[in-house]
Amino acid sequence: MGNVVIQNPPQYTEQIPKWDRETLADGEAMGQVIEQLANNDAYLIKELERQEHVEPITLTAAGWAEESGLFVQTVAVSGVQENMDLRLVSGLEDSADAEERKAYRKAFGIVSGGTGVTGDETVTFKVDKKPATDLTIGLEGV
Repeated sequence: MGNVVIQNPPQYTEQIPKWDRETLADGEAMGQVIEQLANNDAYLIKELERQEHVEPITLTAAGWAEESGLFVQTVAVSGVQENMDLRLVSGLEDSADAEERKAYRKAFGIVSGGTGVTGDETVTFKVDKKPATDLTIGLEGV
């Protein structure tokens, strides 16, 4: 008797044979179907974990460069791939005082009003106005 092998990374497939009363009871063939289903489960669990993960990044005030009337900053983000659909979330610390919260809201508003384009292990942000402070944000879905 063999064990079900979960591939690394798990492989997802929609082509799973359907068994019915007429199917011959072939243990090897049945095991392959079970293995495909187990890999689908492992793939979906891993995908859900990725979608819920928030990766913190810092955009520095000094890191913005002006290009064609916009301010641009590219940051390295491990695990990011080109054309990923990420969500921007606040990275404001709970312990921030009123002044820090005000500055954060202003900088976060500027960044969230711009664009972010993913590349291979990078995200490039483009904004209309240069944020005056460093800004730690979260990228959900990395």
